[in-house]
Amino acid sequence: MSHEHFYSRTNGPTIHRINRVRYLDEVTPRHLAGGGDPRHVTEYLLAAGWSNHSVPGYPHVLLESPDRKLHLALEPTAPEERDTWWRIHPASGPDGDAGWSAHFGGHTPVEIIAGFTGALSTPTPAQTQTADLWHIAESRGWAKQSVDGDQMALSPDETAILARVQTLTFAGTRDNVGTPTWRWKTEVSLPRADGRRQWLWGATLDDTAPAAALAGFITSLTSPAPLLRDEGQTIGHTFGYLHSTRSPIAPEQNYRRHLQRLEDAQRTRPPAPPSAGPASPTGMAHRTKRR
Repeated sequence: MSHEHFYSRTNGPTIHRINRVRYLDEVTPRHLAGGGDPRHVTEYLLAAGWSNHSVPGYPHVLLESPDRKLHLALEPTAPEERDTWWRIHPASGPDGDAGWSAHFGGHTPVEIIAGFTGALSTPTPAQTQTADLWHIAESRGWAKQSVDGDQMALSPDETAILARVQTLTFAGTRDNVGTPTWRWKTEVSLPRADGRRQWLWGATLDDTAPAAALAGFITSLTSPAPLLRDEGQTIGHTFGYLHSTRSPIAPEQNYRRHLQRLEDAQRTRPPAPPSAGPASPTGMAHRTKRR
């Protein structure tokens, strides 16, 4: 059944139905630009050979990598902004119990998430070190500092923090003894008149995630380049911290750029593995369900 006669976000506004968008804005800093269109992530992965195991009629997306080793789940929840919308982890267990996991909040710009997911098929550089990841942020003007023993970097506008922290993981352990785990955490918030902070979004990525993907995330997070947004895609409560200018890039050009990304992904996609029969959508949904 065609959906084009329905007036909905499925038909637009930016990626597909460009005739409904008259112009785009370039917004900075990018971590305040709002979530954007999730198809920037999902359509690229599908073009790269990921398979779709989403349950028809249920408002989520379940994707599996071509080698069936990775799962991505997009499960929007509202209105609590601290909830995790995006989860990526090995297929061996929910939330990466047998490996690593990466979680992103609902207002995380999809371009920043794509920095992580787009690099998952890239071979992990053998020499990538933690210092190399910090260097990416510092080279973009993020000020590195140490607070209570944790290393972190503050964005130039002081609304985002990138930190590497140690936590205890109890999943799969006995005698209630936690396992120390290093994680990269990002928190984006704005100051309020009462001295507190207005939370916008957060992300948590295990230090054991592929190094290329971690580098891709930090590279995209800290980039000074603006993001393109149309009316209604930006966060409405940024209190003047968000800056935008009319972009010289027309919606048609942006649409062609998106198609080019998909074509590039299709050209470099790995060969499909031998078929093992159709995966159970409900089974995958159970494996990715938040506990």
